[in-house]
Amino acid sequence: MKTIAYGTSEFDEFIDKAPITLDRAWELQLDYYRSSGSNPVGAPLFFIVDEAYLFTPYYNPKIPEVQLKGVAINSQTGTVAWVDKKCKLKPVSQFGWQKPAEEH
Repeated sequence: MKTIAYGTSEFDEFIDKAPITLDRAWELQLDYYRSSGSNPVGAPLFFIVDEAYLFTPYYNPKIPEVQLKGVAINSQTGTVAWVDKKCKLKPVSQFGWQKPAEEH
């Protein structure tokens, strides 16, 4: 499993080259929640895991780890899937990436 943390230069380099933009991945995440009947509020992105943007709804800033579980958007194809990697990682940024509220 290869992970790239939000807030690193490796993250910035990756998203500059990925065919699926962060904004498009955000929209695909919201579409996933809409299609499952959930309220599409959008979850933060702390890690890219195996070339997929992983939007993680289960984060508590008081606990310095993120469970790698949530909506994964393949950065090459836009394929959407729910994943649960059954592990936790410490994020670089406690906030993660989110599309600003005024834009969604």
